[in-house]
Amino acid sequence: MSKLSLKSVAIAVVWCSGVAAQPARPVATIDLKSMPHRLWNDEVRLWTSPFHARNYSSHALVKYVVPFVALSGALIATDTKTANVLPNSTDQAIWSGRVSQLGAGYSLAGLSAGTFLVARLLRNDHAQEAGLLSLEALAHTQVIVFAVKQIANRQRPLDSDKKGGFWQGGNSFPSGHAASVFATATVFAYEYRHHIAVPVIAYSLAGLISASRVSAQRHWVSDIAVGSAFGFLIGRFTYKRNHDPRLPGSRVGRLERYVPAVGLHGGIVALSWRI
Repeated sequence: MSKLSLKSVAIAVVWCSGVAAQPARPVATIDLKSMPHRLWNDEVRLWTSPFHARNYSSHALVKYVVPFVALSGALIATDTKTANVLPNSTDQAIWSGRVSQLGAGYSLAGLSAGTFLVARLLRNDHAQEAGLLSLEALAHTQVIVFAVKQIANRQRPLDSDKKGGFWQGGNSFPSGHAASVFATATVFAYEYRHHIAVPVIAYSLAGLISASRVSAQRHWVSDIAVGSAFGFLIGRFTYKRNHDPRLPGSRVGRLERYVPAVGLHGGIVALSWRI
């Protein structure tokens, strides 16, 4: 694997490490009116997070960053070999391309917006939040993936020499479809964690759609792996930052620090925060 490839992976890892450590914001109602302001603030957070030392720890580096770098490096180094494992027939490419369109930005935006609109008609606050936050996660994904693609400039499997070189004018790394579908799936999985079918179906479909980008010969395996990681972290970040704990869903651990516990001790009402 070339030094340029390692630099691309390093950029991705630094950003991912910063995003994973972002704290939740204080409780606020999630609605359409506040969406632009929320999007802007969260986008600033996403881009500045890698530059804050407090977002890093030796534990996270050893447990997550090092394995991620090793896995990504191994996948990039073997991309040209894994690309030839499948038959790569015309029918395979056609059908895989059709499946992968389910992970296109417009398809996922329609799903998220549709969820929000239907939920609003039914006055279902939980589903409204799921629709809005998945839409926001999708928006963040488009911006970040586009920026990284411009930095990496990696060739796609069917481009010129078919070697998947970086800084060669391509736009393969990371996969936008994989990032988008995993960002959306992660929000729904966190929102409906207690309905086990939702996370299972969401992540299964995300995996299938992401894999179809490889069989459609539009991406290398490493593009999918890194794109999926990006999507998961962006979806998790969006949910953790904005979820209203008064609604059902996965717990937001760090948010508990902002919510006091009320107790009665010896006739005295006390508020306490768990740090």
